[in-house]
Amino acid sequence: MGFNGEVEEFGNKIKCPYCQNEYENSWEFEELRNDDDTTEYECDECGKNFNISLSVSYEYTTKGLCKENKTEHKWDYFSHTREDNGERCFGRKCLVCGEYEFNVEKPDGEELKK
Repeated sequence: MGFNGEVEEFGNKIKCPYCQNEYENSWEFEELRNDDDTTEYECDECGKNFNISLSVSYEYTTKGLCKENKTEHKWDYFSHTREDNGERCFGRKCLVCGEYEFNVEKPDGEELKK
């Protein structure tokens, strides 16, 4: 039974589908600058031609600015053991802006609540 399908390799580096040669500086390929750009390339290692296509994706992260907006923090309380002295430490992190506050003086964490 013969092969009649396509083989596609996805990743963050260009790799020859024949010899698996990887191109460490894939970002330097000037022919590939925009999403869906495609170019034919001859492998430096095995000499066979293959197509390279660029696929661009974006990821966004947002974080609130509680102090600048003068809004209340939404605290999530936590505890952990300090590596330097083994003491149990309590703290809190704002779920909106990501600000941390730590309290090693009062183990019940009450000092942190305002």
